[in-house]
Amino acid sequence: MQSRVAWEPGKLLVIEEVEVAPLQKMDVRIKILFTSLCHTDVYFWEAKGQNPVFPRTLGHEAGGVVESVGEGVNDLQPGDHVLPVFTGEFKECAHCF
Repeated sequence: MQSRVAWEPGKLLVIEEVEVAPLQKMDVRIKILFTSLCHTDVYFWEAKGQNPVFPRTLGHEAGGVVESVGEGVNDLQPGDHVLPVFTGEFKECAHCF
């Protein structure tokens, strides 16, 4: 797939071919159709976040379609329209409901 990648804090994003790992248990692969950068993306891009890890692909505020799901994913299926979020929601605590 193609992605814009941040290789260093605050530097221009570079369009590159990115190899996506095979699906693992509880993974969902989404074909992103629309995305944007929000203040959280910019915060981490500028390496102000807790984990300044690079390279980084930004743009978690997005809309897309589920392409495939890993073992154990029961509430989504290919073709579902989804909106990814910055942190996972495992539906096991008060913060996820």
